Amino acid sequence: MGIFNELGRQAEQFKRTVQTTAEENAAYRCRECDARFHTHLDQCPECKSTRVGPATTEE
Repeated sequence: MGIFNELGRQAEQFKRTVQTTAEENAAYRCRECDARFHTHLDQCPECKSTRVGPATTEE
């Protein structure tokens, strides 16, 4: 059973790494909560703010 626990732990670590990398490379972000996403949205899916814009633009 130990090998399956280790594989599960490694899979979870990989999943977190992929999510972090995807967020860091997202094209858009919320100016209120700093949530990041890849498509332009009119409203942040996390906090519902309408202050959404390109991730590379600094305020």
